[in-house]
Amino acid sequence: MVGKLLKHELYRIARIAAIPAVAMIALAILCRISLIGAADSPELPAIIAIFYIIAIVATLVVCAWVGIVRFYRTLFTGEGYMTLSLPVSADQLLISKLLSSIIASLGGVVVCVLSALILLIGQGINITMILDSLSSVLIDFGVEIVNAGGGLYVFELVLLYILSIPMSFLLFYLVMAVAQLFTTKNRTVIAVALYFGGAFVWSIIMSLVGNLIIYHALQVSVHLYMWIEIVFTIAVDLISYFVVRYIIKNKVNLLT
Repeated sequence: MVGKLLKHELYRIARIAAIPAVAMIALAILCRISLIGAADSPELPAIIAIFYIIAIVATLVVCAWVGIVRFYRTLFTGEGYMTLSLPVSADQLLISKLLSSIIASLGGVVVCVLSALILLIGQGINITMILDSLSSVLIDFGVEIVNAGGGLYVFELVLLYILSIPMSFLLFYLVMAVAQLFTTKNRTVIAVALYFGGAFVWSIIMSLVGNLIIYHALQVSVHLYMWIEIVFTIAVDLISYFVVRYIIKNKVNLLT
């Protein structure tokens, strides 16, 4: 069932995200064509390049944001009556929406890279050489990391990055889930206030306690610091997931 829900979510997200993505690809093609006569009219490629950069930002933002918006609309607005009547569990709903948001965001990055490759066509630039150079840089960077902290440090960095991806979405889900508990029409305002209020409180905690813990952890070992970060990220992921899951199962308030 998760697969069916995921397929539906990705389809709905793609319908919206495709708009800036197609515009970005089209602008990349136009920009590449305009570069042919750039010597005679350099202004046109520059103007198109500006819109192309805007399209890149729009694509990345939309791919990430539309999944978050769909989470709220399909669960905590009038659409929630239909969504919550489906023969699926809260876990299946939450997992499908989380996976679709992650896949859509990664898909946006892939499309941006493809559009950038379009600009390289016919410019005498060897894409294979670029990829080889990039691989060489990454390998050298990886060797430096291994020499500095060992192979365990590389594993810790990768693990922390993987765990941080769902956390970024789950925190948005948590804020929106808590905000919908209020019987008011201004739930969006409450969600924004909760998000920035939480960020402010967290910054105070970090300045008073967190930075001190990090400092002493680094004095002992960089690995201790990394595992503190990893354990904290796992804790945030699990707490956010189960609180949102509980609200979906027991506390959904569809009154507007």
